[in-house]
Amino acid sequence: MYRKALIVPLTILLLVIQPRNLSIEPVPHQPVVNTSKPVSRGMDIIPQPVKRIMTVTAYTAKDKGMSGKGITASGDHVQEGVTSAAPSWVPLGAKIYIPALGKTFVVQDRGGAIKGNRLDLYMENRKEALKFGVRKLEVEIWE
Repeated sequence: MYRKALIVPLTILLLVIQPRNLSIEPVPHQPVVNTSKPVSRGMDIIPQPVKRIMTVTAYTAKDKGMSGKGITASGDHVQEGVTSAAPSWVPLGAKIYIPALGKTFVVQDRGGAIKGNRLDLYMENRKEALKFGVRKLEVEIWE
């Protein structure tokens, strides 16, 4: 015995095909029941950033202890306005928004001096990195 369902507006017909016999049995339409609970899309918790005050400095690929090749710990090439070095408690790939600068950086690098509550932003120009200095800034870390 073979069964096929045909959807017809307001009615669903079920065809039952049997040897030497064809019968059509109407099946009443079942309306979709609206529940008051929101439908889950697999994400029950909306991610929130970790906000904290961090000591923020700048570095270049030519600083002491750097190879000068501009390859980060994640294997990416450094990019001004994008690359940041963060301590190991911040995962590689995390995004860090700094409201005072109005920019979002990506954690692509680590650093020997970048521990605890420090963040290092990559800059192309050493003079600009030195001019940036040491700042205490609020940051938002999005993992």
